Amino acid sequence: MTATARSDLKVRIQSCRRWITLCAALASTALPVRAQNVGVSPFVTLTSEAEERIRLNQLISTLDKDWFLIRSASRLTSRVDSVAAWRILTPELRATHNSSLPFSLNDGALWAGRGWSQAATFGFSARFPNVRLIVAPTLVSEENKEFQVIPYNRDATPPRSIWADPFHPLPESIDLPRRFGDQRRQRLDLGQSTLAIDAPHVSFGASNENLWWGPAFRNAILLSANASGFPHAFVETRRPLRTSAGTFDAQMVLGQLHESDYFDLDSSNDTRSLSGLVFTWSPPSAAGLTLGFGRIVMASRSSRAFPISATFDVFRSVGHSIVDTSSRVYDSGREQIFSLFGRWVFPTAGFEAYGEWARFEEPTSLRDLMEFPGHSQGYTLGFQWARPLAVQRTFQLQAEASYLEPDPSLRVRPVAISYTSHAVPQGFTNRGKTLGAAIGPGASSQWLAGDVFARTWRAGAYLERIRWDNGVLFEPIIPQFKRQDITLLAGLRGSVSWRGVNLLVDFAHAARFYYLFQAYTVDESRVAGIDLINNTLSVTLSSAPWHR
Repeated sequence: MTATARSDLKVRIQSCRRWITLCAALASTALPVRAQNVGVSPFVTLTSEAEERIRLNQLISTLDKDWFLIRSASRLTSRVDSVAAWRILTPELRATHNSSLPFSLNDGALWAGRGWSQAATFGFSARFPNVRLIVAPTLVSEENKEFQVIPYNRDATPPRSIWADPFHPLPESIDLPRRFGDQRRQRLDLGQSTLAIDAPHVSFGASNENLWWGPAFRNAILLSANASGFPHAFVETRRPLRTSAGTFDAQMVLGQLHESDYFDLDSSNDTRSLSGLVFTWSPPSAAGLTLGFGRIVMASRSSRAFPISATFDVFRSVGHSIVDTSSRVYDSGREQIFSLFGRWVFPTAGFEAYGEWARFEEPTSLRDLMEFPGHSQGYTLGFQWARPLAVQRTFQLQAEASYLEPDPSLRVRPVAISYTSHAVPQGFTNRGKTLGAAIGPGASSQWLAGDVFARTWRAGAYLERIRWDNGVLFEPIIPQFKRQDITLLAGLRGSVSWRGVNLLVDFAHAARFYYLFQAYTVDESRVAGIDLINNTLSVTLSSAPWHR
């Protein structure tokens, strides 16, 4: 055995030991503790199987549906456990292995690069009459093995890390490293920690948890679980407010975003502010229908815009002169995204349909909005259908399509690539990952999945197609002949739960064609490219509150 092979084997053994240690921690913490009458609370995180089962139950039962479009770990957990006491949170443990390329969507603080990557979220919660506390940090370990990247041009202006995205220099800039350095990474993230103070109808406090705004399963356009959570203060409705005019839910946040360690060499702009407002309305005359609006505003440290007031500027922009569209004035150091979304659930049919439409550049006037309504737009459309098969067994079908590529208005006016920015170099990212749709800037995707759910297990399969960052297809970074960078993948997944703990195993086989747009002509009639195969294995231990 060569020295390289022995070293690789040693790394794999160490990774397995760490994973076994984490599993032992789960067994020694969650199960025996309950026998000792010490409180153990289920911890429901975004994109977990527990969250998916909550949504499935809304589809086939009379459960409340008007709160689900503004969600987070603290909101989800409060729905399944409201006991006022000190509690140990059931840990969530995840291990992911990529054989050839990074593949990491909606993984939060974890970046699943090539090789093994692990994340463990653990902690405790406390509930008092008017105070809720969750301390749930995330411990992350990433093997970060070598794979092919195109380095950032060292002669480019401004200078950046060689790992920075070479396809997004100014003016359409974004902090989206192709690789997070060339060393193993280990760190402790604040994770899903939250402190909330409850008033009669609202709650306020501080948090680092991920926020998911909108109805999407895979690609929420405004905020999702793709990047690490960011520290923020918040004010929100404690529970949806039910009135004669319908049910209202809302949340306002003011937080701070951080640059990754693999972007630029300027330490003066490593942080930015982000403010956001989202609210939903469920009309009393249309059961199962929820409509919503959301907006986030990002501002650099040098911007003079006060971040909270900037959140409401979208209303002012529509009131501009309907005849003065000769020029567009950009607010230096500030960018925004606003979104309209909706979800309609039909429990008697076991069906729901949803959609989200967003605009990345605010209109300069009402005339501008009417003339180019789709300028800088992006959208997500999807549905879910459920059909009972037997007692406590349900078949679920999911489909979702997202489109964030430059829209057709680019033929008559410039269109910036989604999530990038000319005013804030890092774009809509936190610690090097996009805040919204997991597929990232200028991309599109289609997703189809079918699963059978029982009380103690599930089994299913899925298909997905992703066209990566198609807005930069014709950038001269690759000087030769280019093709679209596309991933096609098929996956199998299954889970089993026991005594409040769920084990989920997910395996995906993916083919990535024309990796990083690299193609070449073989002869006059044939084109070839850099095509790679990647296998992703993910194993997750998490809370199973439906089986307690």
